[in-house]
Order: sequence, then C-alpha cells, then structure tokens
Amino acid sequence: MKRRTALMATAAAMLCLFASTALAQHTRAEGQAAMPVGPVMERHDSGMRLLGVSPEKRDAIRLIQGDYSDRLFRLHQDIYAKSAALNAIMLQPQPDTIAAKAVSREIATLRVEEMDLLIEMHARIARETGVRMPMGTGAEKMMRN
Repeated sequence: MKRRTALMATAAAMLCLFASTALAQHTRAEGQAAMPVGPVMERHDSGMRLLGVSPEKRDAIRLIQGDYSDRLFRLHQDIYAKSAALNAIMLQPQPDTIAAKAVSREIATLRVEEMDLLIEMHARIARETGVRMPMGTGAEKMMRN
C-alpha cells in the first residue's frame, strides 16, 4: 500500500512537471513571457532523480530536507495513526459517525500542517539553491536517490 501511494504521488508529480513544461513551451511559442520550468526528472533504479542539478546543490537540498524530515515524519505517523483510528470506528457494527467526523477533521488538520511544512521547505530550497521542484510527497523522495 505504501509503495502504491508513493508511485501515485510520483506519477502525479511527473504529470504536473510535464504539464508545466508543455505550458511553458506553448507560452514561448506565442511570444509571451515564459513560465519557470523545474529540473528534468529521470527514472532511476531506486526511484526518481533530478537531472541538471549539481552535486553541491543536491547536497544542499538534502540538508534542507533533513531539517524538515523529523517534523514531516511525525506528521505522517500522526496521519497514519488517525487513519487507523478512523478505520476502527467505521468498521464497528454501529459506527459512531460523530466520532468518525471528529477524527476525519483531525486528519484534515494534520494534512494541512503537512502541506504548509512542504510549502515552507520547497520555498527554502528554491530560495537557497535556486532549484524548484514540483510539490508532492514524491518530489521529496526524488532527491534521496
């Protein structure tokens, strides 16, 4: 299940990158200002990796990601635990819908916190390295390869 989720996130990130690249090329063809395009991604034995990013910048990105990894890991663990709790409620013969809705709201709040943290991390990566990566959990894993 975890692998499938990672694959779906990677596919979504790739789709966003390709769509933004196509839009940038279309914009250039019409003489409008070009949109910034992120680095090119390539399939690698252990996942995805960014091409055209120097080893120094990759190291800097890994350091920044390391600064956020503990907080992101805790959020992932909390989301997983709340999801398990929600499933336990909903698998009861008579599910407590009020409790389920409360847990669902907690999960939504944790996901917002996760996205806020990812946005903060991506902005810092762009600011400190000049590398712009697509959003999504797959993008964070790309630089680990």
